[in-house]
Amino acid sequence: AYLADDEMTTVEDGGSPVVHNQSATESMDQSATVNEEKMNNKMDEESVDDGVGHAEHKDNGNACYLKGDYRGAIAHYTLAIETARSDLNDELTDEETKELKTLLASYYSNRAAAFTMILKHDEAITDCDSAIEHNPDFFKAFTRKAKILTTKGDLDGALKTFSLALVRDPNNAKTIKDKDEVLEVKQRFQNATNLIKKHRDSGGTHPGAQRDAKQALALIEIILSPCRAWKEAMLLKVEALNNLARFEEAYALTTKLIRLGMGNQNTELVLLRAESLFAIGQIDDAITHLRQVIGFDPDHARAKVILRTLRTLAKKKAEGDVAYKARDFEKAMAEYSLALEMCPCPPRESASYRAKVLFNRASSHAALRNHNEVIDDCTEAIQLDNEYTKAYKRRAASLLIIGGKEECEKATRDYEKALKLAKTDEEKEDIEKKIRSAQVQLKRASRKDFYKILGVTRDATDAEIKKSYRKKALKWHPDRHGNSTEEQKKKAEETFRDVNLAYEVLSDPQKKQRYDEGVEEQDLDNPHARPGGHDMGGHGGIDPNVLFQMFMQQQGGMGGMGGSGRNSFHFG
Repeated sequence: AYLADDEMTTVEDGGSPVVHNQSATESMDQSATVNEEKMNNKMDEESVDDGVGHAEHKDNGNACYLKGDYRGAIAHYTLAIETARSDLNDELTDEETKELKTLLASYYSNRAAAFTMILKHDEAITDCDSAIEHNPDFFKAFTRKAKILTTKGDLDGALKTFSLALVRDPNNAKTIKDKDEVLEVKQRFQNATNLIKKHRDSGGTHPGAQRDAKQALALIEIILSPCRAWKEAMLLKVEALNNLARFEEAYALTTKLIRLGMGNQNTELVLLRAESLFAIGQIDDAITHLRQVIGFDPDHARAKVILRTLRTLAKKKAEGDVAYKARDFEKAMAEYSLALEMCPCPPRESASYRAKVLFNRASSHAALRNHNEVIDDCTEAIQLDNEYTKAYKRRAASLLIIGGKEECEKATRDYEKALKLAKTDEEKEDIEKKIRSAQVQLKRASRKDFYKILGVTRDATDAEIKKSYRKKALKWHPDRHGNSTEEQKKKAEETFRDVNLAYEVLSDPQKKQRYDEGVEEQDLDNPHARPGGHDMGGHGGIDPNVLFQMFMQQQGGMGGMGGSGRNSFHFG
């Protein structure tokens, strides 16, 4: 780092310099220690604060600096400066005046170092100028100022100041190297700017766009090592982060820049912040920022285009939300689909927002029991945001409703992922319950599945269960297979029996609930049975032909079938 090149040196009374290794700090200047006692003896007593001389104030400042108390150091250096300045009077000889000014310059330089440590760079530069004013040959004041200017990103000012330092010490290798490094930084910044501009002009669609974006960010990171307070370089980094879809980082950096005083009137900053906000799904806040940009610059074309797009998006999503709340799910799906079509491309620049709209559309599909579509939308939402807990849970629910073994395994994995992302104990408890339910269903998936036998989903209504049962029972009734082979007859009888058993369970709310909870088939008649066990009691069931006859009678007639008994139904 540019401010970490020196060692801190203090001078003990009557002894040699004592060196303290301070690799991350500015050194304090002790270049003017000669004749301090002489100068102190000549001070007017009334100009001294309680008899304390400027040298002692300086020593107190040094002690605070070494302890990391930079504000305390500034206070003591300020007293040293004020005391020394009060000693400058007409009674001093020219030599004494020169010596005092040399000391005064070192105090300003030391205070500049302390100001730098608390990031008050402007105050530090002012102190360096004061140090140079009092001692025009003060080499360290020039180099210190040049490094602070480099930290702020004033590269031209830094180069000029390094040149002035080299006038005083032309062969100083360290300063020559520092100046060359600033020239390299300047070139890197130009290269990064060109790459960012290329990405901006092409909309990120030119060949090698991702490679260029990564290279630009790498250059900016190198630049910000010596120029850590360069706001313009940080702003360029925001755009580079947005280009790489690292929107959360970009947004956080815009917040830092505002705190550093870049201000809300910087239209480029506010625009980049708006783009980051939209990308992380905060469309209303993004619109507010874009309005602010246009308020400052009514002719800002880019901001106007983005604002128009986001307003339309927000309107479509809002219309979808209203339709969903009104239970008009078909309309809700249509509005959400329009919003997705209007999202800016490439999709990663609106990833979070797209994920939310996809989830809302998935919710509409779920209400209409379009579970394959639910799974598709949730999968796309998760691809855009792999920490979208709600999407994992919604997809898992639809997978369980479809209910195959593979679907149950996927649902369990989704719930386990959601559990890792859950933030509250209540949410974790709810997901853990769902995981247990999914595991029960997975276990049952390898056995007889009554929903699958009837050809209905797990969210089927009573009417749908009845309709499907009638269709299946008529199809597999043994009388329909009188002319079939023995093997076909056997299959028809077994299927007919399974269809009737499935209907007997799923048409009875209590049995259906126990079945859904994972109670074994043979224990469904036992209200005390628990999942995975065989409590006392057993499943007797109803003769499938009797159940079928009862059902057909309830439906208002036998449809050309008469008689009773095991194989007494006849189809006309």
